[in-house]
Amino acid sequence: MPPTTKCVTAHVGARDQYQLSLALRQAGLLEQLVTEAYTPDWLHRIAPDIASKRYCAGLSLSSVTISARALSLMVAARIDRKTDLHHVDQAISRAAYNVAVKAQANLFLYSYYAHSAFQQAIFDKSPVQRILFQLHPHPYNIRQLLEEEMERVPFAAQSIRDEDEFRLRPAQLESLAVEPSMATLCVTASRFTQETLLQQGIPATRIRVVPYGVDSTRFPARLQPPTSDAFRVIFVGRMNQRKGLADLLEAVRQLQFKKVEVVLCGRGYVDKNILKAYRDLTIRLHWAVSADQLLRELHQSHVFVLPSLAEGFGHVILEAMAAGLPIITTANTGAPDVLDDGVHGAIVPIRNPQRIAEQLEAAMCRPDEWFEMGQAAARQARLFTWERFRAGIVSVYREEMANQLTCES
Repeated sequence: MPPTTKCVTAHVGARDQYQLSLALRQAGLLEQLVTEAYTPDWLHRIAPDIASKRYCAGLSLSSVTISARALSLMVAARIDRKTDLHHVDQAISRAAYNVAVKAQANLFLYSYYAHSAFQQAIFDKSPVQRILFQLHPHPYNIRQLLEEEMERVPFAAQSIRDEDEFRLRPAQLESLAVEPSMATLCVTASRFTQETLLQQGIPATRIRVVPYGVDSTRFPARLQPPTSDAFRVIFVGRMNQRKGLADLLEAVRQLQFKKVEVVLCGRGYVDKNILKAYRDLTIRLHWAVSADQLLRELHQSHVFVLPSLAEGFGHVILEAMAAGLPIITTANTGAPDVLDDGVHGAIVPIRNPQRIAEQLEAAMCRPDEWFEMGQAAARQARLFTWERFRAGIVSVYREEMANQLTCES
């Protein structure tokens, strides 16, 4: 057991708004965050709009180690899009292990950044604890779901092939898949992710669930129902079949002769083949929307729908709830961890457009009841703060340290 209970975190960019590292820092448990870039306090003070993407109040630069190797590889990737970002992840992971060894600290690493560090720790027979924050459901479970999906929705096959579970080389996928088995403890944001780890043989005693939070001040709850003549259904996220987009559009198509408008808000990938297959529907596509526009679109919509096949945790669900929308989503999104079926909306099976259509029709037929569900969802979302997430992380970490001390005594 290391003489300190502090730990090292690591990731590229502002993962989860730095909340994992902030939680440990506030509790006096963070040794260092290892990353590729971070904003000094003085720069954030004079240029907050520019610097805010790589900054977190309460996490000063003195708590951060910049990996020069990761930074150089990231710059190279920006110049040459063919550069393999997996090398950046490896550089971050190796740097994290070196910092942990020097400080005799533990490792608390996100998936994608854990493999090299955990592997070296095991090889060195290091006493450091290897804690993994498993971002997504286990990659083998996701790959199986998506393989089935290519047969069920063949016109969405190309966007499915572009997912990491198919795009990564076999060795890269394997390194991601074995991270949970190399960890002394796994932390997930949802019970669904936990279940996929159980299915891959990770003991329940080595898994803890800590749901994410939401900054509800960015998503104030609406006070009145939307006034649109059409029934507006909003979807937020990557516009592909992993998010269940075709199931949503098929559900809307089943509502024949109903005046329904589908609002799609997202960034990144847009599967144009899915949109083409449902060009008979009224679809409003908003790509790379600002925060203000997203809030307006949420407030002007009747119901939020996210029929994803597999999510580590659907942040957008909490955001839509905070804004006052009732939710229609699947159990594979983390929804059961934050909302109650029939109280804040509806949880439907994956790959079931008919059930989605039934819930949409119920919302159309009973607008007052569903508006009240949205109000209840807004109140529920405010229970899931980032403060609650940070407290959960600290509690899990301290419990693990106490368990290790008990085992050694």
